[in-house]
Amino acid sequence: MIASYTGERLILTLWVGALWAIGYLAVPIAFANLDTIIAGDYAGKLFFAVNILSLISATILIVSRLFTFGIRHFHRYWRSWLMLIMLVMSFIFLAYLEPQMASIKALDWRNNTVLMERFDVLHHLSESIYMLMSLLGLMLVLTTDKRSEAEQVN
Repeated sequence: MIASYTGERLILTLWVGALWAIGYLAVPIAFANLDTIIAGDYAGKLFFAVNILSLISATILIVSRLFTFGIRHFHRYWRSWLMLIMLVMSFIFLAYLEPQMASIKALDWRNNTVLMERFDVLHHLSESIYMLMSLLGLMLVLTTDKRSEAEQVN
């Protein structure tokens, strides 16, 4: 069981590290050094990649926890719920926010106030969800309750 916790810690650290590195390092540096349109396109590609990584990581972690704790005990652990919430957030990014923002960008949105307002709303929603996901991920990385969870199952 300890090996599965080590694997969980590695995947979780990769996932959350990518969230923080892309969202709070790579994208701000891109906007500071590139033309706004180029930086925006680049940021969209980076966020798409990190959301794919998030979807894969969350799925692996949740399946791993289901095998470790069983379906009957999975819901007892707050960490399981956080991972599930983060999976849903990743899915919202990939299935709704990113496609909507991309479709607006494909139009002449900078000269259309309705499209600009719609893009701004989606962008602010995206920022808020991303910040929440980053903080929930940080909370998962910083917690160390895995041994006590394993002892409760056994």
